[in-house]
Amino acid sequence: MSVSKKMLKKGASLFLKKLFSAYSVYIVPAILIIIALFFVVVTVVGFMATQSSNEEGIEIGGGKKELSPSVLKWKSQVEKEAKEQDVLDLVPYVLAIIQVETNGNSKDLMQSSESAGLPVNSLDEIGSIHQGIKYLKSGFDKLNTSVGGKDILGVIQSYNFGIAYVDKLLFANKKHTLDFAENYSKTVVAPSLGNSSGQIYSYINDVSTLHGKPYLYLNGGNFFYAELVLEYVGTGSGNGGTPINPQDYYKDLIAEAEKYEGNPYVWGGSNPSEGFDCSGLTQWVYGKSGFQIGRVTTDQYTSTQKVSLSDAKSGDLVFFKGTYGSPDYISHVGIYVNENTMYDANDSGIGYHNLKASYWQEHFDSIRRVQK
Repeated sequence: MSVSKKMLKKGASLFLKKLFSAYSVYIVPAILIIIALFFVVVTVVGFMATQSSNEEGIEIGGGKKELSPSVLKWKSQVEKEAKEQDVLDLVPYVLAIIQVETNGNSKDLMQSSESAGLPVNSLDEIGSIHQGIKYLKSGFDKLNTSVGGKDILGVIQSYNFGIAYVDKLLFANKKHTLDFAENYSKTVVAPSLGNSSGQIYSYINDVSTLHGKPYLYLNGGNFFYAELVLEYVGTGSGNGGTPINPQDYYKDLIAEAEKYEGNPYVWGGSNPSEGFDCSGLTQWVYGKSGFQIGRVTTDQYTSTQKVSLSDAKSGDLVFFKGTYGSPDYISHVGIYVNENTMYDANDSGIGYHNLKASYWQEHFDSIRRVQK
């Protein structure tokens, strides 16, 4: 006996109606929950997109950036106040902070009212500069006599995190690094403002890409703050450092480097007893000649000054990007010998290597000069 398609369709429809009637108490809430979750996801994605472009109103460019005229017009006042507080060394950093905080377009130029226990934007331009420098000086005085000397970047980072960051550096007997700042953002700042799960949001720009960390922690401040300020140091306000003549030191640099020629590459190695990775080798070699250039490749990159290929000299540093991580991540460094040769630690070991090899040419970023 055959059953018509019409009867089957009618029976199926009746079955579904009974099923929905019996279980509607479960089905309807489930549908509502799914719809609600959809809108939550859309809202969160939109929030993240907004945060990635608008967090602190900062647009980041590559390399050194020029201070705006609206900032530079306050240079004489900054110098006057810094002289009165006996911290003239801070002038380039104060101007850079004004640039990052307000671009010189607010009465509270340095956004320093809160550090004085006042409501936001309570201070005028003169008061803001006075209080901002006073705050920086308090951190500078603490770190100037501790942790092996000056740690200006630690003080600058505390302008975003709060002075407790300086105390944390002192307690840990450390100098500021991006990794230390990130950990502080994640484990101290963010939890204090409700984010105890390490929730992040997208933060993509040249600085975050350079370091291979395209994110920030929700409610965790900006652990890139010192790097953002450093972008403007030495541009239109004096220099953050004087480039050395690398040829004056090249003989000693290469003599120290050649002691380890033929040794294997050791990931994370930073001294002769444990071996060297690329930045560990350059840090050690330059350290022996009295220069502090940072431990990791990105720190060495940001603390040096770019020079043209035509001006490159033996003893400069040569940087490469995308050998691992993102395509723009500064991931490898060596000592520039000449237009055909570098001395570095890579997977083939420590020694002289062909700078013109297709692999290195493909990943080449720049030649940069150490400053003192």
